[in-house]
Amino acid sequence: MRGVRRLIVAAATILIAGCGSTPVDPAQLLRDAKQSIDAASAVHFTLTSQNVTGPGPLITGGEGDARRPDSFSGRLNVVVAGFAVTVNVVSTGGVFYAQTPLSSSYDITDPSKYGFGDPARLLDPAHGLSSLLTACSGVTNRDADRLNGEQLDEVGCAMPGALVASLLTSADPSQTVQATIGLDATTHQLRRVALVGPFFDKAHPSTFTVVLDKYGENVTVTPPAG
Repeated sequence: MRGVRRLIVAAATILIAGCGSTPVDPAQLLRDAKQSIDAASAVHFTLTSQNVTGPGPLITGGEGDARRPDSFSGRLNVVVAGFAVTVNVVSTGGVFYAQTPLSSSYDITDPSKYGFGDPARLLDPAHGLSSLLTACSGVTNRDADRLNGEQLDEVGCAMPGALVASLLTSADPSQTVQATIGLDATTHQLRRVALVGPFFDKAHPSTFTVVLDKYGENVTVTPPAG
């Protein structure tokens, strides 16, 4: 009899545990993430990559600060003509400046020359990173994860290749890009976006991972001297 009671208690405990939490609506998580970015005056981002192949130019990583409405300052790692270089970048007011290791000054140029879109658009609500979140399809909950000690809720979805191409790059914008999006489980601030798609070679997908932090940081972006 005592054994039967133990089984009943164990079964009840399992049932209570299974009903104790309600899954968060993944579409609502994405709306919350977009709201968090659109409300930020500035944000710091770090970009890393995997399986980047192709004739180039290729962006392989970087980091910097984006400030609303249309400014960016940082450095990006690119491969041009087979050589890996770090390019210092400033973009503000619709003008893109780049400084290569072989130059002592910044030149006005086009970001597509280095294989990416204008990073100053990162915080644009209509065309930046947050616009990709609400363009997702097939939105599902993914297993939780941790990043730098923070608990993340994660969402999986597919993003239109053409929208990703306009912000980053793509060898075939007709293909969708698979995304895994991580949000701070408490604040729902966007923390990480991992994108898998045909960025440089339509037959071989690459992975880009963007990590966001320092929401609302106090940064100033000005055109380079001279």
